[in-house]
Amino acid sequence: MAEATAIGTEAPYRVVAIEKVTSTIVELWLWPLGAPLDYLPGEYVLIEDQSGEILPRSYSIANAPRSDQLISMLVTRVPGGRTSNWIHDGLKVGDELILSGTYGSFVDDPASTAPGLFLAAGSGLAPIRALIDAGLAAGVRRSLTLIFSARTLGDVIDRERFAGWESRHPQFRFIRTLTRAGPSPRRRIPALLPTLYDELGDHDVFIAGAPAFVLACAAAVEALGASRARIHTEVFFAEPLPLVVCTADGEPPRPLRGEV
Repeated sequence: MAEATAIGTEAPYRVVAIEKVTSTIVELWLWPLGAPLDYLPGEYVLIEDQSGEILPRSYSIANAPRSDQLISMLVTRVPGGRTSNWIHDGLKVGDELILSGTYGSFVDDPASTAPGLFLAAGSGLAPIRALIDAGLAAGVRRSLTLIFSARTLGDVIDRERFAGWESRHPQFRFIRTLTRAGPSPRRRIPALLPTLYDELGDHDVFIAGAPAFVLACAAAVEALGASRARIHTEVFFAEPLPLVVCTADGEPPRPLRGEV
């Protein structure tokens, strides 16, 4: 497992694009106004406004590092969430933000050749997308399979992007599942996995989404033989959380992974 980068750096970024990708999720594209944050795919940052009036909240970077230094984020509107509602309703192209970080241990070993299984729901796709983006560029893993769970077909993010990846990268496979009414039978990922795999003992598994989703998927892949040491999880909390937790003596406090 690769080490996370140093924490606590602040950097100003400008909003260069805002796109509504589902009824509840917008994608931000941000460009650094100075030195960009150095990050690993899968890590997240804290976002706050220039005036300090909006509480800083954490959001995963949704792309691997790029030569143009742009970064993207998928932000879900949370009912009553001041920060997410400000991003959806108040943020405009040209506005400036302060990002701090980077944080997290949901990162990959760039030297691993094992098959990778990536499971995501909602905006949990953000760190997963960054990991796959980097994995395809590296070309080391034997295979990379993304299974994305959405409520309806309209909630399936990035269908065109993933179709393009499949056409250019034969080792990449995209599967989507729907949990509500749609053109295909409703099926959740834990129920789908045994129909796709006999065992997962040789896989590295990455899971990101709401707590119940992550727990159910982790139990399902473990039942198929995945090693706990090779199951990596990132839980997205919707409810407000304290910004930091206490750590061992001598270590800096770190932000909790929650999005509001």
